[in-house]
Amino acid sequence: MTISKTLRRYRGWIALGVLVAVGGTAYVMTRPASSDTAATTYTTGTAATGTLSVTVAGTGNLEVDGTTDVYPATSGTVASIKVAEGDKVDVGDVLFTLDAETAQAATAKALAGYRQSQQGVAQSSANLVKANNNLATLQKHAKEPSSTVTSADITAAKAEVSSASAGLTSSKASLTVASLEYEQTHAAESDLTIKASAAGVIYALNIEVGDTVSTSGGSSSSSSGSTGGGATGGATTSATSSYSSAPIVIAPVQPLAVHLTVNEVDLPTLKVGQRADIAFDALPDVMATGKIYDISKTGTSSSGVVTFDVWLSLDVADARLRSAMSSSATIITSVVKDALLVPNGAVKSDGSGGYYVQTLDASGAPQKVVVKTGEASATQTQILSGIAAGDSVVTASSSAKLTSTSGGFMGMGGGGPRD
Repeated sequence: MTISKTLRRYRGWIALGVLVAVGGTAYVMTRPASSDTAATTYTTGTAATGTLSVTVAGTGNLEVDGTTDVYPATSGTVASIKVAEGDKVDVGDVLFTLDAETAQAATAKALAGYRQSQQGVAQSSANLVKANNNLATLQKHAKEPSSTVTSADITAAKAEVSSASAGLTSSKASLTVASLEYEQTHAAESDLTIKASAAGVIYALNIEVGDTVSTSGGSSSSSSGSTGGGATGGATTSATSSYSSAPIVIAPVQPLAVHLTVNEVDLPTLKVGQRADIAFDALPDVMATGKIYDISKTGTSSSGVVTFDVWLSLDVADARLRSAMSSSATIITSVVKDALLVPNGAVKSDGSGGYYVQTLDASGAPQKVVVKTGEASATQTQILSGIAAGDSVVTASSSAKLTSTSGGFMGMGGGGPRD
């Protein structure tokens, strides 16, 4: 009995010990291990007076602008070429000539016909004079008492006069035709010398000696591998021409232009004469300057995006620049001097058309300040009122959680948490 009571007593203590141990572990595991506090950090910038440049960006390619395609006024075979690609020419300079043999033969034939017609007119005139004299003689003799002239003779003489007069009229008409033929063939012979109709440089030469060339709009057979064209005779001018099949192409001395596409939202800010900085993908060390000289009045829509063409002239063209090179331009649309400027990140919309910035008070808390804005670039905004130069404005903020530990895992020795 004693042993049994003792075991029951120890069993009770063991059970109590297990309960105490389990209760202590559960408390530690369910108690919050820490508490979190959010801290906000503000990045600020300073409002300062400076010059604001407002720009519009666009991309495109270099193109040859204002080329002149010159064709001969008459078809023929190229006899000689007087220029080479890259040569500078003035108006009236001889570019190439056509074979004159056929034209000279035609001119000689027309001249012979003209002279023959002149002789025909002279002969017809003489025949008319002779017929008139014969009629006058017969009429005179017919009045004599012993005259043998009959009325039939008079009638026949008058018929000869009429025939001679008609012959003279016909000869004169033939002379007119012969004269025109001679003038045309003579002019065609002069057209065999093709001259420059515009000053510039020979941009492309598409002919070789022996090639057959046609007038403007016709074909030109050539073994030459060069592109472009340019001579005169039937000269045509294109606004931008990257390729032409004309015998020779004359380009302006400064032929390269930058052809850009810009978004429709930027179009109202663009004007002819605005300056631009221009870069080229293939030549990263080249930075050119230029200005707008033409803006398209018709837009192009693609995938719901409307763009307009803009052309820039180059102030100075680097010798390494070539037609079709990719280019990008930053067009300066507005320059505001002595403007109060803040970083764009400092300006926020109030949702109703107004704007505000935030400044920090003495305790470091942000305070909203209503401002009136002016022009804006990609990085800065002009402030017209609301703050002054030297004021600090919030440009960005970030929040971080600060963690503090308030409890831990307790041991079993005490049977509960330790204060």
